[in-house]
Amino acid sequence: MIEDSRRAVIIPPSNAVFSENYPVSAIELRGVGKQWGGVVALSPSNMVIPEASFTVLLGPSGCGKTTTLRLIAGLDSATSGQLLVGGRDVTAAPPAARGVAMVFQNYALFPHLSVADNVVFGLQVRRTPKVEQTDRLARVLALLGMEHLRDRKPSQLSGGQQQRVALARALVAEARICLMDEPLSNLDAQLRQEMRQELRALQQKLGLTVVYVTHDQAEAMSMADQVVLLNHGRIVQSGSPREIYARPASAFAARFIGTPPMNLMALDGDTIAGSNVRVDTSPLATHVGLRPEHITLSGQVDAIVEGSEYLGADTLLRCSVGREILLARVTGQAEYAVGETVQLSWPEDSVHYFDRDGKRL
Repeated sequence: MIEDSRRAVIIPPSNAVFSENYPVSAIELRGVGKQWGGVVALSPSNMVIPEASFTVLLGPSGCGKTTTLRLIAGLDSATSGQLLVGGRDVTAAPPAARGVAMVFQNYALFPHLSVADNVVFGLQVRRTPKVEQTDRLARVLALLGMEHLRDRKPSQLSGGQQQRVALARALVAEARICLMDEPLSNLDAQLRQEMRQELRALQQKLGLTVVYVTHDQAEAMSMADQVVLLNHGRIVQSGSPREIYARPASAFAARFIGTPPMNLMALDGDTIAGSNVRVDTSPLATHVGLRPEHITLSGQVDAIVEGSEYLGADTLLRCSVGREILLARVTGQAEYAVGETVQLSWPEDSVHYFDRDGKRL
């Protein structure tokens, strides 16, 4: 369902922090699946996560992305298949033997400990020498710009600062792989955007192999080298954000990737349902897809304005063509009244075709 892909490999910079003690590794899943009784959480799947890449597991709630992350971490055991890290079979290995660090959604900070004590807690449990603990702590706090926060308790920190503490705790372990389970979901919109940029820059600076779980396609599109899109426990498509956006493999991928989503219009034969607008397509096509930004307000396709959403630079115009509704992204200065007739057009090469099962033609 997903072809092995080793593209988008980032070469760690020669001056990367922890360059000697911070090796990175590729991850490979070979037919890995997970069942809970009779419930299939993840169908047997093949996946390659390139070394030093930022790979995002994307999909709606319950699609299997967190299950996949937990299987990689060793927090759950696979019911089928083989999992390799750096070519080494770790299918039955405990989490501590996988060289993996994890950042959870709720940060899991100890409220009675200071920032410094939270960060080095794992090192203390593993009885890392005190001198090394101090050295690692200083480097990580400096890397994240948190030296001035080292003595504060979690309750004295903002959401973004707590997120940095959780990240520092993962980095101080000097693991080869960093797994993140929706770490930004508790932050407000503006801070999420800032933290996306920080996380991506940090991953590239350190040459980390990051596996990141989210249901937010904007996070995936802005951060990932590789997106793995899941639905109902199956891998739907894998590739770079540009590849999935430009050539969605299914109607589900077409609708899930993109803001606003792709327009999907049902066909009556070779016309858009309920209209006389002809579409040059295959007899197997039951739906056509069209991105809102490819629609222009000029041409021969009559449409009725059903509503609009002003976004500043852009306006989303909601129009009906026959029985189908189209969203068109037009200039923000455009104003149209509900019920007004407009003429639309789009390039022929911007149209996507899907069959009865939702597969791309």
